[in-house]
Amino acid sequence: MNFSADVHQWDYNTIYMLVTQCDAEPGFYDFKELLHPTRGTEQSKKDHNDSIRKTVCSMANADGGYLIFGVKDAKKHSNLTVEQRIVGVPKSSEYLKEFGNKIASIQRNVPCIYPDKLITIPGKDTDGIFVVRIPLSPLRPHMLEGTFYIRISTGSTEKMNWHEVRDQMLYTEGRLQKVRLLRLKIAQIKMLREMQLGGVSLHDWERELAQRLQYETSEFEAFIADICDLIPSQTHLLENLLDLSRTAIILNTLRNGNIQFTANNRENALAQESNLLGSLCEKCERQLEEMFGALTIEKS
Repeated sequence: MNFSADVHQWDYNTIYMLVTQCDAEPGFYDFKELLHPTRGTEQSKKDHNDSIRKTVCSMANADGGYLIFGVKDAKKHSNLTVEQRIVGVPKSSEYLKEFGNKIASIQRNVPCIYPDKLITIPGKDTDGIFVVRIPLSPLRPHMLEGTFYIRISTGSTEKMNWHEVRDQMLYTEGRLQKVRLLRLKIAQIKMLREMQLGGVSLHDWERELAQRLQYETSEFEAFIADICDLIPSQTHLLENLLDLSRTAIILNTLRNGNIQFTANNRENALAQESNLLGSLCEKCERQLEEMFGALTIEKS
């Protein structure tokens, strides 16, 4: 099936086509009639929430997928038409919070993508379709209550075996180590800037050396390339990291005495770009901490 990966572009026609054709890729789409059941026993409500959590966990550990709330399961309602199966969920300002609470127990947190609003159903003012895109997670494997799950092509959720868990952990931890190296590189850039501005106490020779040092950007950009798919596009962190590298390169050029500038132009540009570099370092550090936690620096 050929659908836009951007759920913001989906509409009722997209849902209608998915409902009629989803049997071709049962592992990639999962339909749930309800987001938050109001009837049934406490056990049935728990089973419903567990099903949602396992689906999200297993999709994130596999090839990703879409969780679609407001559509009756064809296996349980084979006698219904497509229109009758698309029932929607009640429109509410709390649906994102409700969904977030349901999957909060998954470790690590699963990055999900949500549309700006529920998809409108023709003829229904009070209900809509809630779509959640679960990408193949860069932080996999994810665990739910001590168990790792994976979704297979048939649409079933199964427990991952020891080899699958180990391989995903080794792959992810290696890439997270590159994230740590990138963060240490930002800390180095930030420290050199402070040294050049006189913001730290230095010996005369250290101060003079700092004025002659250049920012190292080649390794920095290599680290960005290594981890770019770990960074959600909606955060704009990747753009900020590239802007940080570009600004550092501009400062290197301005500090090159062999390139001719008038004194005032050089000093003004240095001040402007240095302020921008400091701001970008702070912004990138903050965003990286929100995504990956606090940076710890081991001391020997």
